[in-house]
Amino acid sequence: MPQNERTYLEKKLDAMIKKDQNRISFIFQIEKIKMDEAGEVFILKDLDKQLHKEIDVKEDALSISIDIPNTYQYGTSIQRLPKRDRLKVIYQLIHKVKDHRVSRLHLFISPENIVVDQGMTPYFLHYGVKESLPPYEKKEEQLWHELKALAASWVDISHSFEEYLQYEKTLELSEDSKKVLDAPSFASLLQIMDEFIRKDKESSSHYVEVTKKKWKWFRNSLIAVSILLVPAIIYSFYSIFFLQPKQSRIITAQEQYLSSSYSDVISTLQPYEIDQLPKVAKFELALSYISNENLTDEQKQFVRNTVTLQSDSKYLDYWIQIGRGQGEEALKTARFLEETDLIVFALINYRESISADESMDSEERQQKMDEIDREIKEYQQEEDSES
Repeated sequence: MPQNERTYLEKKLDAMIKKDQNRISFIFQIEKIKMDEAGEVFILKDLDKQLHKEIDVKEDALSISIDIPNTYQYGTSIQRLPKRDRLKVIYQLIHKVKDHRVSRLHLFISPENIVVDQGMTPYFLHYGVKESLPPYEKKEEQLWHELKALAASWVDISHSFEEYLQYEKTLELSEDSKKVLDAPSFASLLQIMDEFIRKDKESSSHYVEVTKKKWKWFRNSLIAVSILLVPAIIYSFYSIFFLQPKQSRIITAQEQYLSSSYSDVISTLQPYEIDQLPKVAKFELALSYISNENLTDEQKQFVRNTVTLQSDSKYLDYWIQIGRGQGEEALKTARFLEETDLIVFALINYRESISADESMDSEERQQKMDEIDREIKEYQQEEDSES
């Protein structure tokens, strides 16, 4: 991998990081690390039993592989969690760093070095081992800056971890991110997070003043929910009494949808191509993907307004393609619909799939990502000029 494509974690550890489905491997060149005896690093196997680790020491390389459970969030997917969940992760991460007492093991903070379980508990993938594996020493000032930069990137996702870390003085900061970056101590940072969590709970449980446009979203969403339930229930009875046995999966998905088991709907209908599903099943599958998509509650409500049984079937196809990670197909559908917001969202998803595609060589992948970035920027500039 060319130097300019290495992540912050790879550059700081001077290591190669490989991702293969749910396995992440840290590969160190023996000649570049201080390790004298292989046994020095096996202390890492006893950490965080939830994460299975394999350590392989060869003549020229040391490989540490970690298996990530399917239910865990990793890297940029953490940034796409709902804000209330991100705040919980940050709060626990601050405590984990503050309370770290194993002097032989050194923490390193970066989004690529953290996974989060379903309870929003964060775990470190890699630890430095004193005089064996980088980071060799505890650099408190650097660790503190990394912690605040990561917290800021999860509080205000408009900038990345590295942007907050390297360009804090020149970025246009939000009020919340500025509070985080200006925190002088663990105690003050925890107090700030307490405040954010409290405010988030209050905003979730009370009515708040919204713009006229947002009010229309809420009003239309209530109407849409009322309308959508009727055909869904009617079709459920129709499926039970009239469809042939081969439609049993679709019937099961109907029942799961009515009980709001959206993940089960997705799993049940996964074997079917989009064009194999009747429109009502596509409608339920699309709404299930929307419910599981990493969007804010307001965005989900707005999207649901455009996805009804009366909608153009292409809208249903689009959200199913997005949910299944078919970024290129979703982009084609969005272009057909000529919906700028859908095109931009598809471009972002398509970029993520290309970024994770290890079958492409790095030059081709970077070229494709640059093309997508340029197109996203053009749409954003066009939107800014119109506003």
